[in-house]
Parts: sequence; structure tokens; C-alpha cells
Amino acid sequence: MMSVEFITPSPSNWELLGDQIYAIEQSIFGEKSLDKDMMQSDVNDSKMNLVLLKDGDSIVGFTYAVPENEESVRIVDTVLMKEYQHKGFVSLLMSCLETELKKRGYTYITRDALVENGYADKIIKNYSPRIIETKEFTSTWGKQIYFKIQL
Repeated sequence: MMSVEFITPSPSNWELLGDQIYAIEQSIFGEKSLDKDMMQSDVNDSKMNLVLLKDGDSIVGFTYAVPENEESVRIVDTVLMKEYQHKGFVSLLMSCLETELKKRGYTYITRDALVENGYADKIIKNYSPRIIETKEFTSTWGKQIYFKIQL
């Protein structure tokens, strides 16, 4: 049974969840994965916002965001195991995350999305009426688009 779970920020989050979420990160991005130490620091931050996608008791995906300022949070990462991709599960993660961010008083989310794999197009399709700013740029991962989206 699929479920989403918002994780209350805690310094022990990485100890409990780090190996599982980093294994998912590595399985999808390999050598282009986010830095493990950076992820650990983010996930243990008391202001971080983490949502897990679970199939039964197993974590099969996640997204997390960190505050940029009092009104904006930045989505750092959204990852699903291959067999769970293209099935609408990112919407479940985002819905849960956005609900929690609104409760915490945030007004905007920001994120970068790759163009090559079609993720930027999906964000445009799903968030178009709420997108208030975009910028194209090239990073280590390739061509991306920065988005600022109203909650």
C-alpha cells in the first residue's frame, strides 16, 4: 500500500533514514548524486522538510526542501526508485510537502529542474498558473530551469 509521510525535523533523521534515502539517490543518479555529507547536513537540519513515499514499510522515494528565507523554501531533491516513476507518485509527494509548507507559513517554493530528462516540462505542465519566475542555466548536471512557484 502506497503512502506519504511528512517527517518531523530532527537531528536524528539521518541516522534513521539516511542509508535508505541515499541508496535511492545513488540508484537513480549514480556518480551525479548529491553529496552524501550535504544530504546528511540538510536532512538533520531542524528547519528541513522531508516527505517519504512508502510502499508498505519500504521507502521508495522522497523529496526534501530547506528554507531560503521566511517566505521561500528550496526543493533540493525529489527522487523515486525506477519502478515507481511515471505513475503519478511525485504528485503525492508534492501535495504532502506543499500542505506542510503552507501550515508553516511559507509562500513560495523554488527548485531547479533538468530540461534533458523532461522534468522541467512536467513542472511547467503541472504548475504553470502558479509559476512566477523562471531562469534557464547550465549546471554540472546539464541544462536546467530555475522555478519560483507560489504555494
